[in-house]
Amino acid sequence: MKIASIAFTENGAKIVKMLVREMDVKGYVFEKYKTDGLETFNNVSSLVRDIFKKYNAIVFVGACGIAVRSIAPYVKDKAKDPAVVVVDEKGNFAIPILSGHIGGANDLAEKIAALTSGVAVITTATDINKKFSVDTFAVRNNLHIGDTKLIKEISSRILNDKKVGLYTDYELKNVPDCFEESNEVGICISDDDKKPFRTTLNLMPKNVVLGIGCRKGCETVEESILAFLKVNGVSVYSLFAVATVDIKKNEKGIVEFCEKFDIPLLTFPAETLAAVEGKFTASEFVKKTVGVDNVCERAVCAVGAKITEKKTALNGTALALGRINTEIDFLKG
Repeated sequence: MKIASIAFTENGAKIVKMLVREMDVKGYVFEKYKTDGLETFNNVSSLVRDIFKKYNAIVFVGACGIAVRSIAPYVKDKAKDPAVVVVDEKGNFAIPILSGHIGGANDLAEKIAALTSGVAVITTATDINKKFSVDTFAVRNNLHIGDTKLIKEISSRILNDKKVGLYTDYELKNVPDCFEESNEVGICISDDDKKPFRTTLNLMPKNVVLGIGCRKGCETVEESILAFLKVNGVSVYSLFAVATVDIKKNEKGIVEFCEKFDIPLLTFPAETLAAVEGKFTASEFVKKTVGVDNVCERAVCAVGAKITEKKTALNGTALALGRINTEIDFLKG
């Protein structure tokens, strides 16, 4: 998680410096209180505009009002907005004010409070009532959330002690008692968007690794990947990572695909890929070009996935798929 922390006073700067040291955050302080190790700013609105989409979380050390006014123009989507936490300059309270569940602000507030010997002020209904939170569950188990608007309906039923349905294609651990086998409203944990309930919230495990190699400057990377996934019945939202050789780390088509769908790009030196054990679809041309006889299949295995679809050549790309082991646990923290 990439975290930025902003201080407005000398005492606030002390808290930010502690967070920089303990949590590896990027620290900013109002220029009047310039201090070693922190970057300065003179206009918080401009700073927040610049960093809002660049960080997974922003920690304001100061008043809630400043934080709310600063982020207000940029708040768009609960599934994509960063976590925002406000900490007072003495570290007495850590208050999540945005993306408590999906963004992880509640968990971040708890961690900060532990560091400052303060109190995390959690206000989300499922947490204070100690009820199952479907969005927290999804984030902790790395599940893609289909229609985030349905989170409210699921949570509302659970808060009112009503059962919800549960359908799954996976083995589950520690299932809470808020579920029943048949219901008009429920969640579906599956690799596709099937609708077993009248109102279905789909949760899709991100457990597929796409290995890729491509011709330099290939302009059909996204088109080829999506066609390859469709043929193999895999959703782009199931992708845990895209993996390739390190000389392709700046390949425009690959980078743009990963940025568009918010998928991590993992790269490995040719020597590392060559050392991966197994039987792979070898190519002397690829070996002469990048230093290893196969990129896509070896990259899948380098991530720790088991190959499910071997090398396919498509419009200047070489593609392979694999899956990582998937454990879905309702108590995962």
